[in-house]
Amino acid sequence: MNTPRGQGPGEDGFTLTELAVVLVIVALVVGSLLIPLSAQIDIRKTSDTRTAMAEIREALLGFVAVNGRLPCPAAATLATAAAGAGRELNLSAGGNCLDLNGLPTEVGVLPWATLGVNETDGWGRRYTYRVTQQFATRVPPTVPGAGWPAPCNTGPNPVNAAFVLCSIGTLNVRSAAAPAGNVIGVQVPAVVIAHGRNGNGGFTPQGTQLPIGADADEQDNQLTNGGLAMANTDFVSKTPTGTFDDELIWMSRVVLFNRLITVGKLP
Repeated sequence: MNTPRGQGPGEDGFTLTELAVVLVIVALVVGSLLIPLSAQIDIRKTSDTRTAMAEIREALLGFVAVNGRLPCPAAATLATAAAGAGRELNLSAGGNCLDLNGLPTEVGVLPWATLGVNETDGWGRRYTYRVTQQFATRVPPTVPGAGWPAPCNTGPNPVNAAFVLCSIGTLNVRSAAAPAGNVIGVQVPAVVIAHGRNGNGGFTPQGTQLPIGADADEQDNQLTNGGLAMANTDFVSKTPTGTFDDELIWMSRVVLFNRLITVGKLP
């Protein structure tokens, strides 16, 4: 007897419902790979920035160990190819960092060329940098720093360092803009800021500044007056939000003291 063409016994095929379920599952799997592509890029750039900032911290500590002081900022408005771009600003005869107008300054961008680190963060913006002048002054300092508490302000000046073991920084890091935020970094000598994905207030390699944005916490971390000033001496470091994505590192004065004691430049 001839067997009819077609399916044999027990050879049931997929129903349309089963095929639809399979297609939905495949679509979900593919979608889960495609949808977060931009998010994956952001994660990578954030990771690259944090790695770079860890290297910046080490470079700053190395600079202190060699020179006995922190570097002056670099000018924010110089394009990458311009003479002096990325190099720390000059020191005056009295020991102050001087801006391009010859005026004392503590603000600018990270002196990437001086430190031998990357110019920009993962999004291609320069790092903002602020330093307490007392920690960046000429070595040896010409006069005791005004911020040195007694008895430091009565003793001899250090010979191999810009500061002494009771020097204090003038910068504070908060969990939100003052006065609301808790202080999480007290009297720190220096702060480095990466301006995140939105880039608000950051400077580009062309020496131009991006819009400041509306977030008050981010505005505390930005240069003002064409890169020559900052709003105040408070900075904000906190968990990212929809409008805040800055990344910060700051230098502890205790760590700086320890580094200079280790290399024999203090006390």
